[in-house]
Amino acid sequence: MRKLDLYNRFKQEQYKTDIEALRWRIWAVKADNEQDRDDYNKIAERDENEAMGIFKAQNAILPDYKGKLNEQTVNLLEKYLDKKDEYHTLLEVAK
Repeated sequence: MRKLDLYNRFKQEQYKTDIEALRWRIWAVKADNEQDRDDYNKIAERDENEAMGIFKAQNAILPDYKGKLNEQTVNLLEKYLDKKDEYHTLLEVAK
């Protein structure tokens, strides 16, 4: 496997996990009770830690490597950024 392919695989897994964490954060904001909010936030934290682990593994295996993102990775990045915007919008509305 080439470095570029490996880099894109790492990034895809990282973005997928980050998207999942944001989904749980969004559910936490929308939750009707504190117990559900706490549960959703715990799951989100777990996913965020997993994404950070993927990022650290990528940096350990491919230190200082900055490859070009392929189309599939770019699509996941855009989906991640959209989810992040949705989450921040919900936080603003919830204030």
